[in-house]
Order: sequence, then C-alpha cells, then structure tokens
Amino acid sequence: MTQNPVGEPPALGPGHVLRLSRQGGVAHFPGLARPRCVHCALCSEAQLSELQSLLLVLSGIPDREAGNDRRRFCVALVDEGGEVLWSQVVAEESAPQALLVWWREAEIAPSKKKTNGQA
Repeated sequence: MTQNPVGEPPALGPGHVLRLSRQGGVAHFPGLARPRCVHCALCSEAQLSELQSLLLVLSGIPDREAGNDRRRFCVALVDEGGEVLWSQVVAEESAPQALLVWWREAEIAPSKKKTNGQA
C-alpha cells in the first residue's frame, strides 16, 4: 500500500488501527492525553463505513496553527506493523462531534512504560 500521511485517507481494512489522541491545552491531564485505538478488525461494516466517512471529513479540515494553550486531536491510521499510512491534526474546536464520540468509546492504548515484571 502506498504511504499517504496527508491528503485523502486510504480505505480502511482489517489490519488497520486508528490511533486517536488529544494534545495541547494549558493543563496536562494524563487521562485525556492517553491515546486511544480503534482496531478495524473488530468493527462492523457499518462502523467501518462511519469511520471512513469521518476520516474523509477530517482530511478536508485545514491544519491551523494552534498555540500551546489550544487543544487538538491527533488522528493516525497505522498498519499492522505500526507504520503510519495517514495522519491529521485537528483543532478541538474544529473537530466534528463524531470524532469526540469515537475518542470516548475507543480502547485506551496500553502504556509503553516497562514495569520490570511488577504490576
């Protein structure tokens, strides 16, 4: 598949994961900053269609410069190997309501910290 980090998103497939995160803002809230993941393999056809439509809408939103005090959503479509196929940054105030809904409902990504066998 051809890499297309910007522009129109590729068609979603079962090997894709949509990573959603929030960044920026005056205060840091770890629970809001943790990335979320939507595993396309676990989505129904209707959900995949909804996600594909959302990605198309996001691709049409211009990437405005946001200051450090402005919150933004970072959306990335990655393949099974973790390679970014498409990405978009959207100011929170410009984000469609559907993006916020998917972000709230998506699985919280596991922390990348090593625990040395401790829970």
